[in-house]
Amino acid sequence: MIQSPLHTKWLRLGTLCLTLILGVIHFSCNTEEETEKKTASVQYQKPVLSLSVSNAKEIKELLSTNDVLKTSFEQQKEKADKAIINGIEVPTPKDPGGGYTHEKHKRNYGEMYAAGIAYAITGDAKYSEFVTDMLLVYAKMYPNLSLHPKSKENHPAGKLFWQGLNESVWLVNSIQAYNLVSDAISEENKTIIEDSVFKKVAEFISVDSKKTFNKIHNHGTWAVAGVGMTGYVLKDQDMVDRALYGSNKDKETGFLKQIDMLFSPEGYYSEGPYYQRYAMMPFMLFAQAIQINQPDLKIFEYRDQLLGKAVTTVLQLTDENGAFFPFNDALKEKNYLTSELIFASNIAYAYYKDSSLLPITLAHEKVSISGAGLEVAKALENFNPIAYEKKPLLITDGKDGEDGGLALLRMPNGRKDEKITSVFKFASQGMGHGHFDRLSLFLYDGKQEILQDYGAARFLNVESKKGGRYLPENKTWAKQTIAHNTVTVDETSQFGANVKASSKVSPKLLFSNLKDSNFQIVSAKEENAYEGVNMQRTLAIIKDKATKRPPFIIDVYTIKSKEAHQYDLNFMYQGHIMETNFEYEKENTLSELGVKNGYQHLWKLAQGKSNKDFATLTWLNQNRFYSISSHISPESKMVFSRLGANDPDFNLRNDASYMLRESNKKDHTFINVIEPHGNFDPKLESVQNPHSDVSTIQLVYSDDNYTIVKITFKNDEQYTLAIVNQEHDPHKQHQITVDNQEYQWKGNYNLKPTKK
Repeated sequence: MIQSPLHTKWLRLGTLCLTLILGVIHFSCNTEEETEKKTASVQYQKPVLSLSVSNAKEIKELLSTNDVLKTSFEQQKEKADKAIINGIEVPTPKDPGGGYTHEKHKRNYGEMYAAGIAYAITGDAKYSEFVTDMLLVYAKMYPNLSLHPKSKENHPAGKLFWQGLNESVWLVNSIQAYNLVSDAISEENKTIIEDSVFKKVAEFISVDSKKTFNKIHNHGTWAVAGVGMTGYVLKDQDMVDRALYGSNKDKETGFLKQIDMLFSPEGYYSEGPYYQRYAMMPFMLFAQAIQINQPDLKIFEYRDQLLGKAVTTVLQLTDENGAFFPFNDALKEKNYLTSELIFASNIAYAYYKDSSLLPITLAHEKVSISGAGLEVAKALENFNPIAYEKKPLLITDGKDGEDGGLALLRMPNGRKDEKITSVFKFASQGMGHGHFDRLSLFLYDGKQEILQDYGAARFLNVESKKGGRYLPENKTWAKQTIAHNTVTVDETSQFGANVKASSKVSPKLLFSNLKDSNFQIVSAKEENAYEGVNMQRTLAIIKDKATKRPPFIIDVYTIKSKEAHQYDLNFMYQGHIMETNFEYEKENTLSELGVKNGYQHLWKLAQGKSNKDFATLTWLNQNRFYSISSHISPESKMVFSRLGANDPDFNLRNDASYMLRESNKKDHTFINVIEPHGNFDPKLESVQNPHSDVSTIQLVYSDDNYTIVKITFKNDEQYTLAIVNQEHDPHKQHQITVDNQEYQWKGNYNLKPTKK
């Protein structure tokens, strides 16, 4: 462990008046009081990463009148002041994620960055001295470090941290701190710091870890951002070019290739919103540095302003609590208030002047202390607060928008300022962080999660939980198809849970219409997840203008195969069961639902059957009731289960599920109506409409060309939905006669409301 007595250094009294001839810094100190107040006239010369001298001057002038700037700066200054009081500690790396040395090196780069900000605004030399002294300690340590002792086989290692990713994050933050104070550092110390810290770290990331540096992945994004920003600060264009164009400078890898390959035309990031949130920080920080230092590249115009679209898209991929939709490897706690989105949204607003971002920046209640943050803070002075608008959206996946995508069906739910949101995922695999969840859905009603995606099995940076890394159950449960509100065939996950196989092909969007305020529909197909099995799922959300009924969802899942299979459609519902319209038998002794592919983690609780042609499950979530009504046959089985089997370390949540099982079937169509209804107020002891309103569900017709379903409610309202299964054309006329009744329509679908 290496320590420094810096916390006493800045108290030294002096009569020396120091002037740096280059006009970079000027301050004087004659008494202890003056030492506390000493300021600098900073004139940063290029390169600049985020904060110019004019930005710093204007921010300082506005601190007395702009509350968000004042709050934001004071937070950074307070952090720096505490760090100076506590002194410098640079421990020898030994702990995994969540361990002391891991967390201390993370705090170190955060404290250096805060001190750099404090110096840029106040000019107080104690802040520049803190950064300088800490970097000098790293200069003694880093050249002698070998790979981290807790690094994992087949996982790119770091030196300061167990994984190389954290090394890149350290560099992105530390080089910004150095950039902010470098003009206050002697030439001798600059040479030591640049040669023994930044050049060494950049070499380790870009040369020793060349495979990760050239990887099209969020780890690669952080790597090229750190090395590229370091190149600008050290005036090393070779370093910059390798970051921009890849190690070979052939444009087959590097930052620009990452923008090309990782985003769809709408700005969807293939690993999903959780990792898009994380990756947007290096994407936007490096882009900002490129714009400042190489404006001719016009990075913010690249791919039709792709980076701006990426920020708005990731913000749309959030629920009404602001949390990112938790598909793929994702932690549900992460929301758009994270530091990554503060930086990203500030930069996006500064360069695109997109006023729709201001509600988000207002919700942050702070800005980055940078030129971009300054622009946002000034804009907020005259901004009338409004809610951020979450829109119905179709978002394509893949660099050309041809690898499936996502549909966000959103509609007001009848309660003030709330919407019901159904997320339909028919996207590509999402690389190593992807799950086997094609044609999956999850559902929100206002701020409540109703049908859930489990997310990831991980306790980030909790050392007692496998060092904060992904848990074994992430692979054995969270990634498996059974966890994702979609159909599992023969108790086997899609593609046999093989990432390489699933990455070769993608689902296909068939048609969509999300523009109608009372009716939204989307349909997609998957033909490769199971050999010889073709699947098509169509989701429609409907609001009846004539009733006060909340919007309901019709879910039609058609499966066709030449061989007989078992089809399991499992719903991971959130809430407490109220009733069913079928009999079930509870298990007296718990046993696993299956032996592998996620089934081994589910305790079988009960199983039901019915002689009726539809089954209804109703549950309560917070103060509203929800029902799934399903078209069934006497052979159908309804299975209740709960998560937690074969979980020796209690790593899994004890979530509930409800499964519709069809055995020994070749072709089958699941038809489900998902409806919010009623209200429960325990304070007033009041209950309204606790029962499902669905009366019957009919499969009117189904073949290779068409599927027609009819839903009847208890008030005799009927909805007939016709779906085209192939040869999709929005202008084509269709006609079919079933039981002497003619159905005709134009386009890929038709919804016909009638009275029975």
